Amino acid sequence: MALLYSILVLGLLASFSPSTIIVFILLLATKRASVNGAAFLVGWSLSLIVVFVASYALGGTHTASKGSGHAALNVVEVVFGVGLVLLGVREWRRRDRPSEPSPRTKGLEGRLVDLRPIEAATLGVWEQPWTLTAAAAIVVANHHSAVLVAILAFLVFTFVSTATVGLVYAYFHREPGVAEQRLDDLRKWLVSKGPTLLALVSFVVGLYLVADGTWSLLG
Repeated sequence: MALLYSILVLGLLASFSPSTIIVFILLLATKRASVNGAAFLVGWSLSLIVVFVASYALGGTHTASKGSGHAALNVVEVVFGVGLVLLGVREWRRRDRPSEPSPRTKGLEGRLVDLRPIEAATLGVWEQPWTLTAAAAIVVANHHSAVLVAILAFLVFTFVSTATVGLVYAYFHREPGVAEQRLDDLRKWLVSKGPTLLALVSFVVGLYLVADGTWSLLG
């Protein structure tokens, strides 16, 4: 049950990534909105699979899961968590500064009209929150889960972490006229509140990883 809670928390935090939602909303303003949205989700899913499986494979090897290897995995989890806490602190201190669009967002805004599906898929790959996906895989490996449990945890994380962009996509298709304005309002709000949200997400995930890794080291 503890593993399920961990995966749900990490999945929710990944799902509410401001950067991902902002880019996805911009992408839905392109000429080929439906195709590009689907391509983004394909790229996102492929990236998620590769990062999760690779991280789980590295953390779940026989050497890493036994004895000193297991302790090293716990240390990696703690260090990972500390790094996220420091990132959260830095972003919190910068939260009141005027927000500037990222280079990726600027580039996307500049070629919105002619954005191709392959570019949308590439955006999906880059916008997938690798850090949180890797963290989820490390947590699963650290809990010595059976393969079936690991697969279930992966499916839960995939569903939860993709929920927000999936719902945005469904809403856009259901009410395209109304959705366009409301989603643009949401994008503007996320741009202004992005640093604060990133700080909170990083801080919460970091503290969780530090606590989970420390508990395993002492247990």
